Parts: sequence; structure tokens; C-alpha cells
Amino acid sequence: MFDIALIAFFTAFFCYYVQWTFGQPMIEQPLGAGLVAGIVFGDITTGIMIGAALQAIFIGSVNVGGATSADTTAGTVLAVCFVVHFGMDQGVAIPLAVAAAIFVNIIYSLVFNVISSFWAPVIDWAASKGDKKSLMLCHLGGGVLMNLLLAAPTFFAVYIGAEPAAQLMDMVPQTVINGFNAASGLLPAVGMALLLRMLWDNKIAVYFLLGFVMVQYLEMPMIAIAAVGIVIIVVSALRELESRDLRNQIRALRESGVNAGAATVAEIEEEDFFA
Repeated sequence: MFDIALIAFFTAFFCYYVQWTFGQPMIEQPLGAGLVAGIVFGDITTGIMIGAALQAIFIGSVNVGGATSADTTAGTVLAVCFVVHFGMDQGVAIPLAVAAAIFVNIIYSLVFNVISSFWAPVIDWAASKGDKKSLMLCHLGGGVLMNLLLAAPTFFAVYIGAEPAAQLMDMVPQTVINGFNAASGLLPAVGMALLLRMLWDNKIAVYFLLGFVMVQYLEMPMIAIAAVGIVIIVVSALRELESRDLRNQIRALRESGVNAGAATVAEIEEEDFFA
């Protein structure tokens, strides 16, 4: 058990350290952490599947500064570990990962704020000296210290909680597990709903309707839908560039004293449409 917990610990540490030390490449997101955990635990397919499911759940969750909602790295690593090494059903592991991510986030916020309050004066001191080596040491060394502490809950969750969780799952009736499986299928829809709540705009509602029709009625594959989306984006961008160029031309003509024949933006767009 100790070796599995240690592997989970260093997997989480790697994701944290790369995320906060090398320009935030988003490896702490469920997709990135799921891929890393899948590689480490020897089942890349399961890691990606769990990461994709958790990514859909937390896609509308954005951590800004001290305002954090869930530690998705810990939740993803724990879910992959429980499924691959302890044989937990994926439908059970995903809701468990969501609960773990929310709980570990409390520890994450505490560690982050405490380490930052102690480490910030050290960084200020190194910056006031103008010593680049000291600054680099503070940056890399502080990252190691903080992320080791951030990964500690993952270690203890596996070392202490994996076996009791497995025993508990053996006692749970199959009907309850089926309920967990159904709930895990609904959780990504909740995540997408939260994202739509932030992004919804009546001007782009028609594109959501178009996507729904292509998936539900035309049964188009995701690659084809993504290609259609790219075409719409390119066409809209080209249209916007043409409109901007036309406005700039008319503005230049007005400034030079030449009548462009269009007095308002609406007339400019109308002329551009019929051109």
C-alpha cells in the first residue's frame, strides 16, 4: 500500500510542480493529470477517460487567486489510482473524486496561503538585492516545498483511505453502485450547464442549437462538428476583418474631407453587405 501511495504522491507532485513552476501549461487540469496518472499507473486509456469525465464536470470551475472551488489534480489522481490498482468501478470513482477534490481544496487553500505569506518576504528580499541566483533558488525551491505539501493529502488518501474504501464498496449493494454509475453520467452535464450559465449569450444561441441538431438528429461525429465550428469561426473572423478594414477606409476618407457616402456604422455595414 505504501508504494502505491508514494506513486500517487509523486504523480500529484509532478502535476503541481510543472503547473506552478513552468508557466501554467494546464497539466493540473483533469485531462492533463489523468494522462500523467494513466502513464504512471500503467493504463493510459483509463486515465484519459477519467480525466475527460472529470474535465467535463469541472469545465465551468475556474480558480482565480485565492478563490478556488476544487483541487482537480488530487481528485483525478485518486480516481485513476482507485480504478486501476484497487478495481473500483469507474462510476463510483468519479463521484468520489469530485468529493475528494472539493475536500482537498480546503487543505490546498490553507497550504497555499500559509506558504505564500512566509515565502513572499524571502522573495522580496532576494529581489531587493538584485541577485538573480537567489531569485531562481526561491522560485524553484519554494515550488518544491509548496507542492510537496500540496501533494501530501493524495498520499494519505491512498495510504489510509484506499483499503477502507475498497472494503466499503464490497459491502455496498449492486443497486447502489448502479445509482452511482447513473450519477456519474449526469455529472458532466452539470459541468456543461455551469459553463453555459457563464457563457450564454442570445447572440450565439443559434450556434448551440446548431450543435444540438448536428449531434442529436444528424448524428455527426465530434470531429466533423469541430470542423464545422472551425469553418464558422474562420468565416466570422474574415467577415469581421473586412468590416474593420471598410470602417478604417471610410474614416480615412472622412478625415481627408472626402464624402464616403455613408454617415453611420449601420450604413457602412449595409454597403459592405451589398458590395
